Amino acid sequence: MIIIDAGHGGIDPGACAKGIKEKDWTLEVSLHQQLFLKKLGVQTILTRSEDKGLTPGNRTNLVKRSGGSICISNHFNAGGGTGAEVIHSIYSDGMLATAAGEALKEAGMPLRRIFSRKGSDNRDYYYMHRLTGTVETIIVEYGFLDSNEDMAKLRTHSFRLKLAESVALSTIKIMKPSRYVVQAGLFKEKSHALKLCNELKAKGYDAFIKQED
Repeated sequence: MIIIDAGHGGIDPGACAKGIKEKDWTLEVSLHQQLFLKKLGVQTILTRSEDKGLTPGNRTNLVKRSGGSICISNHFNAGGGTGAEVIHSIYSDGMLATAAGEALKEAGMPLRRIFSRKGSDNRDYYYMHRLTGTVETIIVEYGFLDSNEDMAKLRTHSFRLKLAESVALSTIKIMKPSRYVVQAGLFKEKSHALKLCNELKAKGYDAFIKQED
């Protein structure tokens, strides 16, 4: 399961520039990601599906208690700069963030950097990393709202959705698949178990014997 977090919301508009409020675009791309992943058969949860505010505690608790393994926290940047950024936890190997960053670059948004940040207490600086438990969270900054270069691309609705899809697709590609074990037989004699195991292997199955006392 993937948790999709539309950053900011309600009375918290996030970054504002050139007539755009970050909270509106993060909701837009998050809703699109959910529809996109649903078509691919991937189960998702949204931290918000409308323009409402969430405290850091409420937001991270939704992620932590979701039962999911990955969280995409969607954002748009401001403050001087160009290009997309992907931020991962200081405890992450960065593979998920790197995959998302490369996907954004391939989709047409220049990649500024992929990084993690440590706070003064030597823990993760961002609460979406620090307070989301075992869920691997990446913060995706799709570009800078106050950048003419970025906004020349981001103002196109279809381009924003393309970026959202690229991140979603990169995420499911790197997820570890579930594994299921099928029991083919239960025997008192080991020789019978070996016979069936060998027959299954001959047919191409990854068969093994497990002894239970």
